[in-house]
Order: sequence, then C-alpha cells, then structure tokens
Amino acid sequence: MLNVTGTGRIISILAGALVFALLQLIFQLALPFALIGGVLGWLIVILIYSGRRNKETIVVEGLTRQDMEDTIKAGRNLTAGMRQAIKKLSQVEICLEVEDLCRIADSMFEMLKKDPKDIRIVKQFISHYLEPTHKIIIKYVELATVRPMPAGALETLGRTEKSLKGIRTTFLQQKEKMLNNDVLDLDTEIKVFETLSKNMETGPKKNEKSETNRSQDGTY
Repeated sequence: MLNVTGTGRIISILAGALVFALLQLIFQLALPFALIGGVLGWLIVILIYSGRRNKETIVVEGLTRQDMEDTIKAGRNLTAGMRQAIKKLSQVEICLEVEDLCRIADSMFEMLKKDPKDIRIVKQFISHYLEPTHKIIIKYVELATVRPMPAGALETLGRTEKSLKGIRTTFLQQKEKMLNNDVLDLDTEIKVFETLSKNMETGPKKNEKSETNRSQDGTY
C-alpha cells in the first residue's frame, strides 16, 4: 500500500488529469492513449510522494527512515574507503584483518535494516569506533607505501598492526549490544505470548465454573 498524504493524492490526481487533457486537447491523441497517459502521469506523481513519505516515516522516537538510510550510507562509505585503501598494501594478513573489520561493520548495518531501534547504537559505533578506525587505516596505508620510509615508521606500523585485534574485539562488542537488544525483544515477545496463553486458558475455566454454580442453584 502506498504511503501518501491527502495532499499528495490530490496533486497526483490533478497531474493525471492535466496529462490527459494535454494529450487529448493539444496533441489530439485518441481517447484510450490519452487515458493511458493520464494514468501514467498520476502513477509517477503518487510514487514520488510515496517515496518522500516513506523517508519521513518515524522508525524510532525522534528518528526517521531517512536518518537510518543516511546512517547506513555513511557507515558503508567508511568501509568502502578502507577496502579501497588496503588494495595498495602487499601484506596479505593485514588486508584480511581489515576486511574482517569491514565485514563486522557491514553486518551491523544489515541488522539495523531489520531492526531500526538499534540506530542509536550504530550511530555511536560509527562516530566513536568506525570513523577513527577508518582514519587509522588510511594513515597506515599512506605510511606503509611512502618511499623513502620516514624514520620510526616501522615501529609505528608495528603498533598499528598489533592494535587491529583490539579493534576487532571492540567492533564485536558493539555488535553484541545489538544482539542483546534482539534477545530482550524476543524475551518480551515470549512473555507477552505466555500472558495471552494463560488468559485464554483461565478465561473458559471461569466461565465453566460460573455455569456450574448456576446449575447447582437451579438458575439458567
């Protein structure tokens, strides 16, 4: 179902009518072709308004679907930049470690698509962890590929390489926060289901007890 405001519907109808009138009166097309043109004009306009409306839809309090899409786009731009940078490296092991970091981040973005309530966790992950990691990787690649290599560069590169495992642990901890939210959501759903089940079980019993009492009293 198209998510369109009343104004959007009215404008789309007017656009369709205008296209129909132009095709029949000015271009003098046959009625069937003018009708098709009018319908297409209406459909195009209503789809445009529907797309805008979807982007304005609130996914969580204070945040819209557009916010979520922008967040995912920003994160993917950072992982894409990291992947592009490591293409210049000859150290296969480092490339694999950075690729692993990118995969963890990308999996979080996919989880966000399925559960927009995690958007604040992902925003914090991007600003506090992914952006600094992106800067570290870019600087690392620049230092590792520059010739001649500056004094002390090897020591700095070595420290950076050792830090990758710690960064991976941090990334996984942030992902675990999202998974914990899923566990809490599932637990809540189970409790609601159990409550409904108990209510359904006790309801008929109460009715049966009431009917029995009435029978014993001789009332029907």
